[in-house]
Amino acid sequence: MPYLKKTNLHLYYEVHGEGTPIVFIHPPVMGSETFRYQKKLAERYQLIYIDLVDSGRSSKRTQETTVADQAKMVHALVTQLNLPPVIVCGYSNGGSTAQEFALAYPEQTKGIILIGGFSEVSTMLLGAEFELGIWAAQNKMLNLLSYGLPAAHFRSKHHQREMAHFIKQADGPTLKRIYEEGKQYVSTDRLKQITVPLMLIYGKRDIVSRPYMMKFYKEIRDLDVALVSGVAHQVPTKRPEQCNAIIDSWIKRKQLG
Repeated sequence: MPYLKKTNLHLYYEVHGEGTPIVFIHPPVMGSETFRYQKKLAERYQLIYIDLVDSGRSSKRTQETTVADQAKMVHALVTQLNLPPVIVCGYSNGGSTAQEFALAYPEQTKGIILIGGFSEVSTMLLGAEFELGIWAAQNKMLNLLSYGLPAAHFRSKHHQREMAHFIKQADGPTLKRIYEEGKQYVSTDRLKQITVPLMLIYGKRDIVSRPYMMKFYKEIRDLDVALVSGVAHQVPTKRPEQCNAIIDSWIKRKQLG
């Protein structure tokens, strides 16, 4: 299995297909299994999946837990693979890492896709979700996360079990710091620095993340938005065909492919 090896860290990754590279960035602890239904896009694009720290098959214990740390890990993989400028696609809090990558490494960024994305945590509902993750990690309730997160995202019991298997292996103190750092992350005051095309994808029923859309509207010059019917936050897994079609259409329309 391929790994990006850094000091004291081994980060698992996968590469599928050829063409314009899209780097998929998952939320805390969920791992690259989050994007299993996006693999069909490999028929047109090169897909890069990475398990960030304390997720999937990667190292569990580390002090490198900030959003900036994770953006550096993504950049290290992009560099190791000798990739041209990439499209970064972040889901939920993985979108914070995607934003930070684009802000820190503009020369390596061709476009940004945020699925259920936000530029800060400033509402009670979103803050409560982070607090639940912090509480579960702090109180060694990983079994709760290993049940709740897969059940919320997958109808397939087999796919639920596969994600749950990795979540149960997480390191609680590391995961707690990841959630805390994610809650504190703010990019709103720097959004004007983003000059590449940005695609926002939200579920129409997403009352937690969708209110943050206006923060991007106010600051981003090249912005597109797609709302997906019949789903709340879990667009990549609950509406994968629509999600994939939106990504493909946007890349073609923006001539990024």
